[in-house]
Amino acid sequence: MSHSKSNTTFIIFKAYSEENEPIDPYISILKNQGYEAHLIPTLEFEYHNFDILNHKLQNPHDYSGMVITSPRCARGVIKCLADSKLDENWLKKPIFVVGETTSRLVNKELGFEPIGADNELSKPLLAPCGNLNLNILSDNINTVKFENIEVYRTIPHNNLKTNLEILLSQIKNQIGVIFFSPSGFRAILDLMPKQLFSQLYIILYKLNQAQKFNFKKSWIKRLISIFIVGQKIFAIGPTTGAAIKEAGYILTGICEKPKPESMLEMIQSFIE
Repeated sequence: MSHSKSNTTFIIFKAYSEENEPIDPYISILKNQGYEAHLIPTLEFEYHNFDILNHKLQNPHDYSGMVITSPRCARGVIKCLADSKLDENWLKKPIFVVGETTSRLVNKELGFEPIGADNELSKPLLAPCGNLNLNILSDNINTVKFENIEVYRTIPHNNLKTNLEILLSQIKNQIGVIFFSPSGFRAILDLMPKQLFSQLYIILYKLNQAQKFNFKKSWIKRLISIFIVGQKIFAIGPTTGAAIKEAGYILTGICEKPKPESMLEMIQSFIE
């Protein structure tokens, strides 16, 4: 392994970027700062329902606009269109996006400049989404009608276990893990006791799985976590952090903004 400025090797658990960079920007910024870092692709996405989505995309007059909430939703629209272009009538309607990466994809590959609208929307907004967030918008915005169409499913990466086993066999340093989503965290939750932590956590895990042990308080998990030396757990975003805490793990730090620079600042504040 290459020389690192820290005795901690970082494993980033996230899906591959939809922007297809040669090197993931989160890995790049850590390596540029002298850290040893590796990416384990944790999730992958199955795209579907293109026939239904295509029909809706060809009828922009039925909608007041479109909401694209993630890069995967944008990729679903792009894949659905294939070599064809989005109906130009969508240009007359607001295209709402969530996140800078989503905005760049919509602008670069669909040729649209994402905008917002202050006027009242009389028709529903077409909202391509994943199977895990079908109602995230409509549950929180009661004044706008949404017509959801699931365009992808989130599943654990096919080679997750194999990739993790290979990497862990090579790492000699302490390990710092960085999770980017609750679904990514859950995808390896069963692997973590066996692969990343000590025999003490395996004991806790087995006890907690037994129905006769119903821990109403998290103090036992916290106590054993104290003895798991050399492990650092980071989360990108408060939702991911909450999922990790609810599972009984002690977080080293939470990065509020999903940006490489923010992640680096978080890590340096705890490591150095």
